[in-house]
Amino acid sequence: MATEKKSWVKDLLVAFAATTLSIILTFGTTAVVNRVRQKQERKLTALMVMSSIEQFARDLELIEKQYAYMDSIATWLLSLPIETVAQMDDGPIVDALVEVYCLPIITHDKTAESIFSSHIDTWKNMGNFQFIDHVGWCFSAMNTYEETFFTAISEISEAKNNIMAHPSDYPGNTRAERLLRNETVRSDLKSLHNIRRELGLYAANIRMENRNNMRLIGIPEKEVMAFTDDMGAADEIEEEELNPLDFVKPDIEIDSVAVHLSFARQLDSLLRGK
Repeated sequence: MATEKKSWVKDLLVAFAATTLSIILTFGTTAVVNRVRQKQERKLTALMVMSSIEQFARDLELIEKQYAYMDSIATWLLSLPIETVAQMDDGPIVDALVEVYCLPIITHDKTAESIFSSHIDTWKNMGNFQFIDHVGWCFSAMNTYEETFFTAISEISEAKNNIMAHPSDYPGNTRAERLLRNETVRSDLKSLHNIRRELGLYAANIRMENRNNMRLIGIPEKEVMAFTDDMGAADEIEEEELNPLDFVKPDIEIDSVAVHLSFARQLDSLLRGK
């Protein structure tokens, strides 16, 4: 009897140990999986925000090249003697001025910024206050650059529109002469060189600060660049050209609908009976 009791206790202890071990393994495995998932999510979030900042720097550099081209046109226009302009045809000069005044603006996708800034869970998961703080500074700087640039371009465009709308209010025999005699226009043309330089400085500054982000979060620059390239490649995928007519349903024929309605059939039979 004593032997049977010992065997029962032994079996109970083994079962208890097995159950305990199973619970430990289950919760332990879940904890490991959760930590791995959090680490992956943290890295993906960091890559998204740093890629967004890098893309902004690239956009600035692209716009800088456009302004370099327009700056060369502006330099040529400013070099023309007014006396020569007065004797020239309006066409080439006005065309050049119109092209110069087609000023591109800066804008950036704020999706990553919105996700990063408005979700407290994202901040908690990052677990790196310095990185969060520095990324926030970068986004703030990007918005400031965008607003400053937009204000400058708006002022130039407004001045141009006023002059173009009332050319006779300014001295000169031709439209081209009036425009190039105008100090506001000449000032705008000169300002393109400074705007171009500022764009280059903005791009360099934001990229330098993004390098600090990479250092703070421990992700190499090469990986961020590759992620940004992949995001850009995804944006460049050509969409299938769709024909809107394929989605237009034919008009419903009232007569064909009426024959399926019981009351319409009854009315029709009454009419026919008459």
